[in-house]
Amino acid sequence: MLLPQLSALGWFHTLGSLPAVPLALYLLIRYGRIPPEKMISKIFLGFMFIGALSGVLVIKSPPGVAISILSLGSLVVGSTIGLITPLARHRWWIQTVALSVAVFTLFLPSVTEVMTRLPAGQPIADSPEDPLVVAFQLSLVVILIVGVTLQLLFLRRPVRATVAA
Repeated sequence: MLLPQLSALGWFHTLGSLPAVPLALYLLIRYGRIPPEKMISKIFLGFMFIGALSGVLVIKSPPGVAISILSLGSLVVGSTIGLITPLARHRWWIQTVALSVAVFTLFLPSVTEVMTRLPAGQPIADSPEDPLVVAFQLSLVVILIVGVTLQLLFLRRPVRATVAA
């Protein structure tokens, strides 16, 4: 068998959220964050919403459902907090953290699913509790913490006017 067994909803979830992976990588490399005002970010957010919403329906494990709910919450906060003007500068910090958590909630189950399902018939790991899977998951937590710290330090820096020489 070449492909893992998935229900129709499972395929919808997988194919609906899969484009978010390269989009997230592109946005983080290009902008250092997910800037929701950019059209490509809006496309990313659309795929993330598809994945998170369908994830609540397709995922059976309590941790997986919790990750989908966390993803939905962080997407809603990250994509709408910029509209709340009384928060002033703090809204950009909240937005950056929320959308970084959304990216984390995309990669955490993606890595786990790939390692426990592929290659079909002889996956890399036997279960989500496999030490190799846990090591990758912990690496993602470290990347999230370091990445958010760097993003917030960047946002904290004063904007300097460029001076023509």
